[in-house]
Amino acid sequence: MKDLTEHTIEAGGYATHYWEVAPEHDPEGTVVLVHEGAFGADARTSWAGLMPLLGDRYRVLAPDLLGFGDTDKVVYFDRSPHAFRAAHLAAFCDAAGVGEGGAHFVGHSLGGSLVLRALARESPVLPARSGVSISGSGGPWRSQWGVEQLGRFDGTEDDVRRVLDLMVDDYPGFEEAVRLRYANTRKPGHVQACLAARLKHPSMDRPAADDGWPSPLRACPVPVLVVSGARDPLLDSGWAEHFEGVSPRVRVEQLDAKHAPNLDRPDAVAALLLDFFAGERDLAAAARQAGSQ
Repeated sequence: MKDLTEHTIEAGGYATHYWEVAPEHDPEGTVVLVHEGAFGADARTSWAGLMPLLGDRYRVLAPDLLGFGDTDKVVYFDRSPHAFRAAHLAAFCDAAGVGEGGAHFVGHSLGGSLVLRALARESPVLPARSGVSISGSGGPWRSQWGVEQLGRFDGTEDDVRRVLDLMVDDYPGFEEAVRLRYANTRKPGHVQACLAARLKHPSMDRPAADDGWPSPLRACPVPVLVVSGARDPLLDSGWAEHFEGVSPRVRVEQLDAKHAPNLDRPDAVAALLLDFFAGERDLAAAARQAGSQ
């Protein structure tokens, strides 16, 4: 399998750590992988198994989001957790040389919600050729039990193991992922960044904004794939059905998995993604041909 290389660049004024893999020949395009937001998460622990499977054909970039991994531990309290991270991700793409052709953006959980929200407009925040959300709903339809389970952390490696077990079936890299994620929780500022979204004024509730989601995705100009796990305990059963029929550009697929098939089923996820990317390429080629006639 292809080796991953790591780098740190400045993006939007923040030190931003990322992993990269690319084919020896000219890539078919760029894929940007956007990780989830559980305690201990980062790009490596979310995507290490998938990156080499895509890297035979694509330049693959996997940044640590603000607050995670070895990127600066920065949060904003006056805007959504998706908005400020999407702006940083756009700055990262510019700094990392994602060209005018844009990239395929693939997010998991928090990362998937970030991708969906960033693309739900006529002029997306991200330079996207397409967008994929794996177990990211865009905000709603999280199970109350799942919110409670992911919202607590006692600071131990065993608790990191508990959280990861909620997301995956057992797989060969499970214990190594636990070790790496626990090490991430020990990095200054990481746990505080994860807890920031849960802080609020003691006398003020935060009613959920009703923006008719996911109807804003109708404005998205690029293809979108929403992937759910058939046995995901962290989201409401059937949550992905809300995306069916929203737009001809939105496709919904389900895998026999829990919340994170990118971890325990990377081969199945890679096959699904490569098929989706190929379809987008064929559509783009057809559009260019039609425009030249």
